[in-house]
Amino acid sequence: MRHGKTFNHLGRKVGHRRALLKNMSVALITHKRINTTVAKAKALRKHLEPLVTKAKNNTTHSRRTVFSYLQDKEATSEL
Repeated sequence: MRHGKTFNHLGRKVGHRRALLKNMSVALITHKRINTTVAKAKALRKHLEPLVTKAKNNTTHSRRTVFSYLQDKEATSEL
């Protein structure tokens, strides 16, 4: 049973899923639009919305936190 399972695993292991969401996040931030499946888009929303909220506060700590998730300098500065 899947009681309490709150996110979609997307048929991938943890490292692959994190890499997928990171790459999709950077692509969405830099290109403003991506083509993907509905399931991946929903997972990406849960991954990216807290980062956007964190990036609104332009402090050194929030920038470093967002960079630790994205690992992309241009995407972090765009946010």
